[in-house]
Parts: sequence; C-alpha cells; structure tokens
Amino acid sequence: MVKLVLDPPVLDWQAGGPVAPDYGDVYFSKEDGLAETRAVFLQGCGLPERWRGQPVFTVGELGFGTGLNALALWDLWRREGPASGWLHFVTIEKHPLSSEDARRALSAWPELAALCERLADKWPPALKGAHRIRFDDDRFAITVFHDEAEAALANLEARVDAWFLDGFAPVKNQAMWSDAVFREMARLSAPGAVAATFTVAGGVRRGLQAAGFRVEKKPGHGRKRERLEAVFEGAAPQTPDRFPRTQAVEGPVAIIGGGIAGASLAHALRVRGREAVIFAEGGLASGASGAPAGMLTPRLEFADRPHVRATLAAFEYARALYDGLDGFHPEGVMRMAKDEADILRLEHLAGAMGEGYDFRAHWPGLWMARSGRFEPSRLVHALAGDTPVIDDRAAVFEPSNAGWGLRREDGRVLMLAAQVVHCGGARQARLLSRHQVAMEDDPGRLMVFDANGPVPAHPVTWGGYAAAAPGGILVGATHERYSDARTNEDAEAELRAGAREFVPNVHAALGKVNTVWGEARAATNDRLPVAGALPGPFYGQVWGEAARGGAVPDAAADGMERRMAVLSGLGARGFAHAPLLAEALASDLCGEPSPLERAGRETLHPARFAWRALKKGR
Repeated sequence: MVKLVLDPPVLDWQAGGPVAPDYGDVYFSKEDGLAETRAVFLQGCGLPERWRGQPVFTVGELGFGTGLNALALWDLWRREGPASGWLHFVTIEKHPLSSEDARRALSAWPELAALCERLADKWPPALKGAHRIRFDDDRFAITVFHDEAEAALANLEARVDAWFLDGFAPVKNQAMWSDAVFREMARLSAPGAVAATFTVAGGVRRGLQAAGFRVEKKPGHGRKRERLEAVFEGAAPQTPDRFPRTQAVEGPVAIIGGGIAGASLAHALRVRGREAVIFAEGGLASGASGAPAGMLTPRLEFADRPHVRATLAAFEYARALYDGLDGFHPEGVMRMAKDEADILRLEHLAGAMGEGYDFRAHWPGLWMARSGRFEPSRLVHALAGDTPVIDDRAAVFEPSNAGWGLRREDGRVLMLAAQVVHCGGARQARLLSRHQVAMEDDPGRLMVFDANGPVPAHPVTWGGYAAAAPGGILVGATHERYSDARTNEDAEAELRAGAREFVPNVHAALGKVNTVWGEARAATNDRLPVAGALPGPFYGQVWGEAARGGAVPDAAADGMERRMAVLSGLGARGFAHAPLLAEALASDLCGEPSPLERAGRETLHPARFAWRALKKGR
C-alpha cells in the first residue's frame, strides 16, 4: 500500500534518554548529550569562528533525531552569531519522532526549554520529502528531509559549510555511513567544508578519505577516547543541468503581479532584508487572488511522486505561515465522497496521509484537520507588508548590465531591477508563451449568499464547496470556458444544485445572492505550477542534442534567460502552493539551500515544457 508518511521510531525510554531498539543505539549520551553535542559537533566544526563574515552559513546533518543538535546550534547562533546573515540547518531523518516525543527527550536540558518549545510548535509532519521551518527573528532556518540518507542527499541542493555526522553507530546503521553517502556529501560540500563525528570506525575514515576529505582523529568526549574531524579538500563536480536553480543575484527584485504569488515572494525577500517592488495593476489582490473567501486544502493524490511530495510540503508550509494571521480560519475541511469509487479513494488516502487525515464513514468523506478557510485579500496584504506597490503595468523589459530595465508601453522608465520575477498569473500568459511556458485560462464564478440559517461551522467540499464568508455563505466554484454563454442565473442554479445534493443543510440556509465574483485563474496543461528560471531563446540549441539522447552540453551552458524567473500557473491552489515556491525562489536568489527536494523542484520547473518539446523532436 502507498504510504506518504514515514514510520516513527520504536522508542525505549530508559533512564537518561530514548533508545532505539531496532538499531540497538541511543539518541544521545546518557551522561550529558548536550555537552557531547557541543564538544563533538560545534567545537569539532570550528563554530562559531567559521561562520563569521559569511552572509549564509549552512550546516548539514545526518540524523535529526530529537533535534538536540539543531537546538545546540541555534542556541550558539543566538549567543555568538553575527548581527546579519542567515544560518541554515539541513538535516535528514528516516524515522521522524513526534513533537511530543521530542519534547520529552529534550526536557533533560532546561536551559534549552524555550527553544525546544519553539521548535516543537513547528515540528514537521511525518510526510516524506523536505520540510522547511523558519525562525525569522533569529535568522535561522531548519530544512528536514524525511527519507533514507542516500536518497535524501541526492535530492538536496545546497553548499554545505559544516557537517554533523550523527547517525546511529556505523555497525548498527550501515546505510547512513555508506560510500554513496560520502560521495553525495562531497558533491554538496563547499571548498574547505568541515565534518565532525563521534565515530572513528575504519570504514568511515576510508569512506570520507575516498570522497575527498582529509581525516584526523581528535580526543573524544566523555567515555569515548577519540572522535573524527575532516576537511573537504576535493572539488565538487560541476554538471550541466537542464532544470537549473535560479542564480543568486544582488540588488532589487521586480515582482510583476500583486496576487498571492507576488505577495508571498515579497514576504520571503523582506524577511531576508532584500529590496523588492511589486507592480500590480489595480493594486494588491485585484485579480484571481481577490475572491471574497477561499479554502486552504492540500492537493490530494494517492501516489508517492516528486510533485506530490512537493505540493504536500507546500500546503504544510502555507498552513504554518498563515497560522495567526488575520483572515485565516483553521476550522478544518470535510472532503465529501462523490461516489463509491471516491469513498474507497478517500479511505486509502486517510491511511496514506497519517495524522490529521481521518475517514468519516457517516458523511462519508475525509476530514482534513489542518485545512481551513481564508479571506484572500487580507492574507495578500499581510504578506506584502510594507513592500512598495506600484499600480502600473510593466510592458517592456530591456536587458542591461545590471539586470532589466522596466518600461511602460509609452516608454516611461519604471525601474531598473537586478532580477524580474513574473507572478501575474493569467495576465502574463502571452509573455510567458515566448518562453515556451503555455498557460491556460481557467475561468470560474463563485457566489456569496445571504444566510437564512446557520453558516457552516467548517468548509465542506465535494468538487464544489461551501463555507462561511464575510456577508453570508460562499458557494463555489463553476468551471467555464470563455465560449460558454452562461448567465449569472445559470451559474447560481449550478451552485445551488451542488449544495442541494451534498450539503442539504447548507442549501436550506442559502438566501438571495449578494456577491458574484469571477476571474480567470492561470493553469498549465499538466495542472502543476511553474516556479523558477525561464528558458531563454537558445534553450533548444543548448539542450536539443541531449534531449534526443546525445551528448550533454558544456557545464557552463544552461540556456536559461538571464535574471528572469516565474511563479505562476497556480490554478485554484495559489494560496496552498505559492508561499513555499516563493520561499524556494528567494532561497535561490540569496544563495541558500533549497527548501524543495531536487526531484520535486524539477517537476515544477518552467523549462519542463521546452524539454518535453525537444524530446518529441519539436
């Protein structure tokens, strides 16, 4: 059976801390795990000295476990970190603990209690894939990869400055200490990266040396006589990439579009101290992000595929970002089954998704406890914050040495930007088509009805949906084509009919229509978003031979448009997917680790359409 979550560890709570019977090893030293962490990993990697003067410093870890190493690192960063710059902690875990078990394990160190609570409050779900947790006030981010070590490292995109090798002992967990793992570490290591570990096993020493690390034994901590420190002296291979990350750039960013995509990117850049300007005709939330209400639900697919992992992680990231913001109502959402086949599908999904997803036979349907409803305009304005907004259309983009000059149609200069990111949805379909990114309009209408009875306590969806909304009860949404000649009366009859069939109690409370809203949502032909660098005019020349099975191009070539990216094609799930994809773009632009698995990022890359066309010989 497909499972989208990893199994938790079997724990034996002995005096002094948790033990993993399946591996016959402890999570940390019974004597003083925190002191050992500080001696073996923090001091072993030369911290805090090594991060001084670095705008971004990245620590990689094998074995997240209870999160003790993350807390010790975070504590040191708060005490001795620089006044600016970001610390990223990228870690891997095959058997994720629950937040309750982490709290219990970490309760041994009262001095870390405040940080422990902050981490536990944002503890990632057990879903497979990558999960980013941010602590913006401290300029600290954790990205946890839930997978086997080798698979997780192969999907990791970063330049790691220091490594904490903290898996269970090599003799008990050989997969964490394999030669393939060490080769992936070398691929990810920055020049001069350091690694530290408690073990001095011969296989570990030889594996690190073969991967390009100079290894040295050091005095151990506590009852352990020796430990290892290593320095990467090799060179990370430079390989061509048909779906490359957006290149890091300094300077102001022009965000074209004032919906949830543009606002999410503005937020991600603002917390990093980056300058950005939003160009939004009609102001913020004037397009497809301006509905009177909406529902935040995950994209449900019964498969463990890269895009499924990415979109589920995006939902969780958005849920955490919106939590506490005015305009978000975490009421949960009931997904009604439409027929017998859908009942079976939702039952299987409940089993595959883990905590927070429960099949309820009496509806019948899937209860999604972490979902909710929101007021779109309020969230867009909250995320945009004090980012400057220009109510104008950037129609002409002229390349320059500094990036791009933006002009109006009448020639008036609007801005000189180091980077342009197109977030305008359906309004930019023609421009994106020049980069072989085809967009389709997905028009639809929804309506708010006066409430002649109780409003729904939580949203309900069945293909259509109903929820409380400012001014009454929202019912949505139709899916139409521009060639359709349906009137508002036709749309109202369709929406009422759906409510009558699936939620008759809500239907009985529907009064007259007080608000009709309609807008075209931008969607791609594979119904997945686009996020990343745009392919340039020479992409086909660079990658044509490789697409036909021939030689790959020189590593220096990628065929991408210089300093121009896109975040669009979000369809009806913009509020669920935009925040994490914006975080990924901001990470790229700032030279940080990606919050996405590589395979997931590639499934959403704008060049996927050009690549498919090349493979078909077009």
